[in-house]
Amino acid sequence: MKKRTNNKGISLINKVLICTIIFLVIAIISKNNNDYKEKIKNYLYNNNFNFSKIRNIYNEYLGGITIIKEDKIKQVFEEKIDYNKKDNYEEGVKLEVKNNYLIPNQEKGIVVFLGNKDKYNNSIIIENDNGIDILYGNICNPKVKLYDTVNKNTYIGESCNNYIYLVYYKGNEALDYNNYLS
Repeated sequence: MKKRTNNKGISLINKVLICTIIFLVIAIISKNNNDYKEKIKNYLYNNNFNFSKIRNIYNEYLGGITIIKEDKIKQVFEEKIDYNKKDNYEEGVKLEVKNNYLIPNQEKGIVVFLGNKDKYNNSIIIENDNGIDILYGNICNPKVKLYDTVNKNTYIGESCNNYIYLVYYKGNEALDYNNYLS
């Protein structure tokens, strides 16, 4: 008699049950322990919540949220940022590009902000899998939505004119753009 094996990984029902159990254990512990409740509250309200880490942990241990494998997705737009001139600007860099330049994403990540930022105009912030956030400023016609997963070198929008802003962050600290700008 042969025993059947399931090679599809963890089923959706099991994923939901595991997540529910984890949530309930945390809720029960925090309800009974005020110190633990305060720690959770302080962490959630005072720290940046890293969605990329949560997604990576979920994908590693629970097999991802969808059945579509990323290696089957074909990348059409294979660009790196092409600029003529760079100048320091605020916490990052101002890059001179062609008018209505199609902007590629530099690293795989999740869109965590889409809107107007002071001094950077229309902006997109992408939280990368490597823990570094990139702010793309002066963006018109964004081609991404909030919480979209964006692959490396994916087209995310157009420059509003002939320049864009880039700022690299780790947590709340701005990083030197020379270490990341290709």
